[in-house]
Amino acid sequence: MEASGSFSTCAPAPTASGRRFASAGAGAAGRPLRAPAPAPGADGLTLVELLIVLTIIVLLASLLVPSVQQARSIARIARGHCDLRSITTALHVYRESSDGRLPPVRLSCSTRTAYELPVELARLGLLPRTQKGGVDIVETRDPFTGAAYLYRAPGPAILNETVLVENASTLWVPAAFPDCRNDLGRYVRDRDTSPVRYAVWTDGPDPNSDKMRQIPGRRPLPQRFWCRSAGDTGVITHAEQQNGTMLISD
Repeated sequence: MEASGSFSTCAPAPTASGRRFASAGAGAAGRPLRAPAPAPGADGLTLVELLIVLTIIVLLASLLVPSVQQARSIARIARGHCDLRSITTALHVYRESSDGRLPPVRLSCSTRTAYELPVELARLGLLPRTQKGGVDIVETRDPFTGAAYLYRAPGPAILNETVLVENASTLWVPAAFPDCRNDLGRYVRDRDTSPVRYAVWTDGPDPNSDKMRQIPGRRPLPQRFWCRSAGDTGVITHAEQQNGTMLISD
């Protein structure tokens, strides 16, 4: 048999997968295929849709902001009561170590805030201590305005950091105390006969509110001055009766 001088090579037929690959990679003219263009407006919001979203956001914010403010007010009131408990504890320790005597009230025209907390509590390490104008003061401040907590008790008072005067400090006590709803009452100055040993308080969220301007010398025991709930103004007070029971504003 005579052998042929050339050999023909048969290429394998393209497989189904190969045809799919080729068709996916190029068009009829060999150009790469592209994804279809998106329809107009498919990738963004229309003006009406945007206005609807903004309206929903504004409505949600109007619902949430009052709730956040109320929660913040409740937290500050709770913080005020917590600070006042610490102050009354300090006064109790001081009284136990001073033969039953409480520190004198401060009455000042210049160097101190009238009725500010007794610095003796800070000097004994019962409360934090700092200085203002070269004068020692209690560092504890209320959570509303950063003002000083206040202290008032019948009996002795120090005037302008120089003179100790017996029975110079008075405290307005409602006539039916410990029921403080009645506006009738009197100023007491004798610590031995007063139904109240002392009162400590903060002037609350707004010391300049209309409620706080009503006969300010009678604060803090009459209920008319109390802060009764979140969003209200008025004082938050703790007072110790002669029998040792605490009166707490609510």
